[in-house]
Amino acid sequence: MATSKLAIAAVLIACASAGHAHGQSESERARLILLKTLERTFPQNVLAIISQRSPDSATMQRIQVQIAKDGKMRQTVIYPLSMEGVETIDDGNQSATYLPDEKLMLIQESPKKLPNDSQTRINLTVRNYGLKIGGATTVAGQNVTIVVASPRSRELETRRYYIDERSGFILQLETIGADGQPKIAFKVQTVVYPSRFNPNTFVIDTDSKDGRKVVYRPKSNWMDTTPRSAALGFEPVFPADLPYGFEVQDAQVNDSQSWKSVAVRITDGLIKGTVYQWQSSAKVKIKTMVGTSIGDSNGIRFAVTADVPEAVRQKLLKTFIDAAKEANAPLGLWQDQELAATNAALTQTDILIQGLIRLDLPVLLLAMPSP
Repeated sequence: MATSKLAIAAVLIACASAGHAHGQSESERARLILLKTLERTFPQNVLAIISQRSPDSATMQRIQVQIAKDGKMRQTVIYPLSMEGVETIDDGNQSATYLPDEKLMLIQESPKKLPNDSQTRINLTVRNYGLKIGGATTVAGQNVTIVVASPRSRELETRRYYIDERSGFILQLETIGADGQPKIAFKVQTVVYPSRFNPNTFVIDTDSKDGRKVVYRPKSNWMDTTPRSAALGFEPVFPADLPYGFEVQDAQVNDSQSWKSVAVRITDGLIKGTVYQWQSSAKVKIKTMVGTSIGDSNGIRFAVTADVPEAVRQKLLKTFIDAAKEANAPLGLWQDQELAATNAALTQTDILIQGLIRLDLPVLLLAMPSP
């Protein structure tokens, strides 16, 4: 009898250990699959048509996405008509978004020129989310594995990624909020893997584009604000601690006369956002837009853009506002500016799904009010 009890106990222990190991294996597999989506190169070229939920959730947009093996990218809005022709091209050195109706081009350094942060971001993801495999299915005729990212903060949404493991290409993203109902953020309608692209596909042609050009340059040491303060007219704000596990990635500076401002990129590993900062004494007309939270503190105006619930965005905004109260006063006043279209564009540049195809791709303006 004693022998039987020992045998049963051994079996139970073995089963428990196997179950525990299996749980670790599933989490690790989910992490590795998600890590593949963060890499900067693909094993294959990608050409896809995507249906994308607009920030106001009222309409769906269609976007053509072309991605080369080396990470160069082109995204073109093909629907609705009010957004047709809005385009972002990343040639590996620069990322340029062109808004044809506003005749405005936004240019910044390509994120691919920054140090490869895929491992840092996956570590940040694991810190902020629980990861597991949610099954397998097909999307656009491709076999995909579902990776479920459950946030450790209840205020954030659960995210379900449908990933082609062979390519690391995300074919669908769903978010699940407090109501428990999944909402499709984007879904690939068609996808092919061409052997090559036309050499001109990823060329940024600035000369043929009419209108204004707003250029952001990287700040080599974004924590050292002193050299830029005089040029900008204010001291940029970089809070030491952001809520929900977000961290500052980098900052880019626009010190031209058209609109002196700073764009601070933040991420929690999966979600990416941008906090624009400029001197509030400049009389810039800002239109209220879904997906953007705006506030003022100590003479600085902040616009936070991120694909997160409003309460989360407001708390991120409050952190910058509180940090500004402890900073130095703004440095002087500037002339009045009439930049409604420019600022509507800049504060929406990061609204398109913060994880469209790749979790670090530049994003398109999709919530810009019709002219």
